[in-house]
Amino acid sequence: MREFGEKKGFISASLNEYAAGGYDSYHTPGHKGTLCPHDITELGMGGKIFPADSVERAQARTAKLYGAKAVRYLVNGSSIGIKAALWLFRGKKVLFASGAHKAFSCGCELANINAVPIVRSGEKCVNGAVFTCGGDHLPAPLTLSEAEEALKRHCDASALFITSPDYLGRVAESEIAKLCSSRGVALIVDSAHGAHFAFAPELDKFRFDNVADLCNMSVHKTLGAYTQTALLAVNEPRFLPSVERALELLGTTSENYALLESIENSVLCAAEQRESYARLKEVSQKIREIVDVLPNADYTRICVKPRKGTAEELFYSLYDAKIACEAVLNGRVVLILTPYDSDEKLERLIKELTEKA
Repeated sequence: MREFGEKKGFISASLNEYAAGGYDSYHTPGHKGTLCPHDITELGMGGKIFPADSVERAQARTAKLYGAKAVRYLVNGSSIGIKAALWLFRGKKVLFASGAHKAFSCGCELANINAVPIVRSGEKCVNGAVFTCGGDHLPAPLTLSEAEEALKRHCDASALFITSPDYLGRVAESEIAKLCSSRGVALIVDSAHGAHFAFAPELDKFRFDNVADLCNMSVHKTLGAYTQTALLAVNEPRFLPSVERALELLGTTSENYALLESIENSVLCAAEQRESYARLKEVSQKIREIVDVLPNADYTRICVKPRKGTAEELFYSLYDAKIACEAVLNGRVVLILTPYDSDEKLERLIKELTEKA
């Protein structure tokens, strides 16, 4: 956890103060702090609910760091961010492109949304979902021209749902946000894999978190937070009350403060780690020079196509060498680099890829 200091986390400060107080706990959770001293309940202190004020201050600072109008912390992952965003358009028409996460279809079912697929060349629609013909191929993000054409065909659409960046680090054109604004259509962006874009040099231009009406980001995927944590950026102020109501309806009333703390701290750390991304870019470029890597916008997302053997064989070969990769997809092995990767580990990764890929 972060230490006290000029840039300490507001939530950490509150939790540290309570943990250091030496209180005998006669409140939930049942482990009474033995599992984690920062896993506490909402405490009635001085007639106020603790640490709600800390969470509010943390969210406000996070929004400022991202340049978003407002941000809400999520402890049910990006999935609840997607569902909450869609709940705002219940009963209405929402356009979506192929590659949407399954949380999208779940959210549409919950909100009784008329989800209309944007079927592009080489794709087919099956039971309301869009697939690329030819197996497990992951389609590229929606282009500006494709979005424009879809909005022309469906002028009664209330929102457009896109994914950027996608699982392979490819991005949609940020001008889509201006297009939607000009048409009076809300833009919802699943940016689960792009929480780091705001802090990584040269990735800033691909962001949607500060321009889309609603944008979710998984801070556990590429920042330093616990799994199951995420952010929902809200850049259209009139949507905020409805977003908060949706989160109240869909989410837990017992948020884990250790998770909330990790969200705030991960963002503060990311803001301090900007220089580390230059190191990651150098490593990424070196890897791209020695192996076959999919061209993409996000240099921290390495998608290797082996020159010998299959992607599955490379995946398990690296695993045997004590290197655990993200996944195998589209005949490529997917790896994610973050500032938490040490120089020593990155050097070993380069060595193993040189020998095995």
